Amino acid sequence: MNGHQLQKEQSRQMIEEALFALMKEKPYTEISVSEITKRADISRRTFYRLYQGKDDVISVYFDRLCENYQNGCKPIQGYAVEQIATEFFSFWYRYKEFLLLLHRSGLESMLYLGINRASERVIRSRIGEHSLQQMPELIYFIEYSTGGFINLLYRWIREGMELSPQEYAKLTGGAITKVIRPQ
Repeated sequence: MNGHQLQKEQSRQMIEEALFALMKEKPYTEISVSEITKRADISRRTFYRLYQGKDDVISVYFDRLCENYQNGCKPIQGYAVEQIATEFFSFWYRYKEFLLLLHRSGLESMLYLGINRASERVIRSRIGEHSLQQMPELIYFIEYSTGGFINLLYRWIREGMELSPQEYAKLTGGAITKVIRPQ
């Protein structure tokens, strides 16, 4: 990374930290770009070189998290609900404070849209494009699975993410398996 890129990344990080700190102090709707730049100790010009507005700060940060999630997932041979749930919830648990902050700020739609995009890409990569070409109806499974995991994550966030990722994966994975494959 050259000096310009490093400076750009440092500015991004300062802006993110400033926005998230302000979100802990007051409602998101009351936060201005001026407050963010003042807290981050950067110019408005620098802010607008990097972002279109405060929503964009969250969106870019969230896209980066989603990319990290996607890059960390490896292809799977079978669909083991509890294993997939453990990986999914363990990743997002690392960002518990951020997720709870979005929820408290009423920004669930950003959460939903961001995770939806990432989860679909992850499931596609885990299934493999070759399998999708051979069985195009798998797209419906991708949509179904993505929606299910996002809604489970959202429920966990609404409940304050009190259970560990492993406990929540066991609870949800067990419930799903019980319904899908009753004994």
